[in-house]
Amino acid sequence: MKRIVKPELPDAKVLSPLELNKYRFSDKHTVLTPDQLEKLAASDADVEESKPQ
Repeated sequence: MKRIVKPELPDAKVLSPLELNKYRFSDKHTVLTPDQLEKLAASDADVEESKPQ
């Protein structure tokens, strides 16, 4: 049996299914890279900052 080592990602956060569902990807299979996830997180943070409170 092959053992998969869990990576150490200090900036990663656990997403609930509802949080993960809000990210839309193309119908094609997309390989998610750390750079792509960082861009998604940054754009999400920009949206949160621009919301009126």
